[in-house]
Amino acid sequence: MSRQNSGFTPHLWPKTGPKGSSSRPLSLKDSKGAGFTLIEMLIVVAIIGILSSVILTALGPARNKAKDARIIEEVNQARAFAESTSAGSSYASLPTVRPDNVATIADPNLQSLASDIQTQGGGLYIEKALYPPYTWYIVFSALNTLVGPQANETQYYCVDNSGHAVFTTTNPDGSTGACPAS
Repeated sequence: MSRQNSGFTPHLWPKTGPKGSSSRPLSLKDSKGAGFTLIEMLIVVAIIGILSSVILTALGPARNKAKDARIIEEVNQARAFAESTSAGSSYASLPTVRPDNVATIADPNLQSLASDIQTQGGGLYIEKALYPPYTWYIVFSALNTLVGPQANETQYYCVDNSGHAVFTTTNPDGSTGACPAS
């Protein structure tokens, strides 16, 4: 069986051509007008830059919501820590935690939680009753997402010893022994 009858084409261009022609296809160097000019490339780069800035601006709120989700989870972990250190209904051994005393927290797990909440843009607070028998505590942190009519109010996530969890714009100062109403 000959190669011609097999249906196989061994090459895409003729082996021989006019005198002096090569037996290869034309490259981009061989054709005039192929490729992009410097101006065209600059325009493409500028368009890509504009689109990427628009996309990054749109992702800002999503990034804050992701940080808030992490803060909320870690506040819940701090509440679990508080429950695990209680002696019955007394929280006397529970440390008072504020963002300015994170370095002095004795428990490394709680210190890690407080540090990470600060890294995410919040601040861990654990407040407990001031006098014995220390029967209540609250755990809370500010969140990154602003709320309100003009989106200018700080939002807090608060959990207390009764298990009541709430999002609020009222700063939970711990004076009432419970998270404020939402």
